Amino acid sequence: MIPVFDGHNDFLLRLLTDPARRAEIFLTGEGKGHLDLPRMQDSGFAGGFFAIYLPSPVAHDDADYQARMERPPYTLPLPDPIPFAEAIAPATSAAGHLLWMERSSQGALKICRTGGEVRDCVASGVIAAILHMEGAEAIDESLDALHLFHAIGLRSLGPVWSRPTAFGHGVPFAFPSSPDTGPGLTEAGKRLVTTCNRLRIMLDLSHINEAGFNDVASLSDAPLVATHSNAHAL
Repeated sequence: MIPVFDGHNDFLLRLLTDPARRAEIFLTGEGKGHLDLPRMQDSGFAGGFFAIYLPSPVAHDDADYQARMERPPYTLPLPDPIPFAEAIAPATSAAGHLLWMERSSQGALKICRTGGEVRDCVASGVIAAILHMEGAEAIDESLDALHLFHAIGLRSLGPVWSRPTAFGHGVPFAFPSSPDTGPGLTEAGKRLVTTCNRLRIMLDLSHINEAGFNDVASLSDAPLVATHSNAHAL
């Protein structure tokens, strides 16, 4: 089998919304959703980025929302920001689920904190899991929580998931639309970029608007990465 490394998945959200059944969902596998341990092992899934993502109180992916997106042109409102005080607990729980996945897999999955660990896992057939955060609502402006999540294993961070955060602004759900939709990084966002560089946390530029992208490009000394973005020209 050709080994596959997944640039982005939302499996932790599935466990976050149904924690009582996480052993059945992950270890046994139901054949539902995109991932579970048996299908990862059977399909050549070498590893991937497991995202901490917090859904908005008002869903952006319900049937009405999806139906409107299938009939362009459309401009759909972005959800309101999620305050840090409301985000930190579920984000910590999501990270805890990945730690549980590592423990319960009995060596089949490992949370990787360095590139060397990823390469070693791929070479030995162990699933390499990278902890990612999609939207930095669970990071406070002092960045204390960034250091907390880094200690847990966070190695990839998207400053926004479309809705605004204390650090920047995302692109709206609109088509046709330019990504030039608002201001760039806040002062806290600029500190976030430089601190992520120092901690060697990859910055994921999917969902961020054009001005924010350009700010990261001018500030960061690391490669620019967008894990799950469409090409604007298409």
